[in-house]
Amino acid sequence: MKGSTRGESQRLAGRRSTAKPRGKANPTQRTSRKPSASRHTDTAPRVVRVRSLDPQAKCGAGTSVERLFRVDETLNGSTETHLVFFDRHGLYCTHGRSCPAVDDVRRANRNLDWTRKVG
Repeated sequence: MKGSTRGESQRLAGRRSTAKPRGKANPTQRTSRKPSASRHTDTAPRVVRVRSLDPQAKCGAGTSVERLFRVDETLNGSTETHLVFFDRHGLYCTHGRSCPAVDDVRRANRNLDWTRKVG
């Protein structure tokens, strides 16, 4: 490249070296890709059972809880129990507001009025 101008050298520097032409892959050559069946793990379905409980019987006569739900969640053979409350603070689980049991209660009781009653 002696004697070439600066612009020409930059133009040539941006070129790729000769690439191998793409063709059909060698059928005997193994790829690093896993078969699609092994990519997806078989997970057991999440089973949820929502039951309504009496808030006065469970929390006491002077409670501010308007609705109380017990959610039994079974996942991969292990069972977890959630208590979901609805009171002046809104709808929440003992595990927090972001617990999936809160959404399960909303889905199971779409017909209920979830507005807080003041007073």
